[in-house]
Amino acid sequence: MPSTAGVVVPVRVNTKKKKAKDFEDEASELARVSRVSHIPQKDKAHHASQGKEGCVHSSTAHGPSPKGTGHHVAGSPEKKDGEIAHADRRFRPENEYPTRFSLKEMEIDIGSWVCLACPTSTRKCRDCKQYEGHEDSLVIAIHGECLTEKTGKRSAIGVFYGRGNAGNISWPIPGKEDFFHTTQIAELTAFLRALRNATSIIERRRKMMRKGKVLMPLNTFVIKTDSEYLVRGLTEWLPKWKKNGWKTCKGVPVANAEMFKLAETGIIMVEMVVQVKFWLVPKENNLEASCLAKVALMEE
Repeated sequence: MPSTAGVVVPVRVNTKKKKAKDFEDEASELARVSRVSHIPQKDKAHHASQGKEGCVHSSTAHGPSPKGTGHHVAGSPEKKDGEIAHADRRFRPENEYPTRFSLKEMEIDIGSWVCLACPTSTRKCRDCKQYEGHEDSLVIAIHGECLTEKTGKRSAIGVFYGRGNAGNISWPIPGKEDFFHTTQIAELTAFLRALRNATSIIERRRKMMRKGKVLMPLNTFVIKTDSEYLVRGLTEWLPKWKKNGWKTCKGVPVANAEMFKLAETGIIMVEMVVQVKFWLVPKENNLEASCLAKVALMEE
C-alpha cells in the first residue's frame, strides 16, 4: 500500500494490460438500470423509503442548483463565436455548492468511477455516507511527479478514475536525458493521457449503446489536479500566449508550447461531445493520483 508524507492511501494499481472488456464492464456501472445492492438486509428499509432498491446515488432530473447554475453541476457554458471561452473551462465549486459541502463530499464513488455530487442533495445515504451524485459528470484525477537524484531526473504520471478501475494509470515517463523530466512536463503528460483515454471512454460507450445498453449520457469530464501551472495555463494564459505568437509577456518563447497546443486541440475534439472542466484542488485532495505517480517511480 503506497504512502506519502505519513498518509496511507489505498489505491489498487493494475499492472496488467487492460482489455476492451474491462472498459465495457466498468462503463456499464454508469448505466441507468438498477445495480445489485451491497446493503445489509437490515438497512434496506432506509433505501426502500426513498424508492431505491440499492445504494444508487444518481440525480440528474431536478431543478437548478442553489447557486443558480442550472441543471448540470459543472454544466456546459455558453459558446462565443462557436467556441468555449478558456476561462469558462474552470470548475469553481464555490460557485456551485452550498458551504455545507467539503471538497471530499463533492466527489461520489459509483462503482469504480468518481462523479460530482449533486449540489441540491440535502442528506447522505446511511450506508455509504455519500450525497447523491451526477453520473453524467465524471471526475478524472491526474498528477505529474518529478524526482531529482544524483544519477539524474526521473518522472512519472498518475491518472485515477476510481478505486479498482482497470483504467487507472501508474506510468514512468521514459527518457534518460534530464530535459525529458520536469514537473511541468509530467503534469501536461498526465493530462494528455487522460484526454486520450477520455476519447476512448466516449467511443466505447457509443459502441455499447449501439449494442443496446442503456447508459447515462455523459455531460462533463472534470479534470482534478493540484497543478496550478496546468489549470491556469489552459484556462488563463493560453489565449494570451496565442495572441502574442506563443511568447510570454516578457517576450520569451512559451515553455512546453507544443504540449499546450496538443492539449488545446485534444480539448476541442473532446468537446464536440463532452464538456471539459478543470478543478484545481490542494495536494491533500489529490492523493490517489499522486500515489499512482509515486508508485510508478518506486517500481521503475
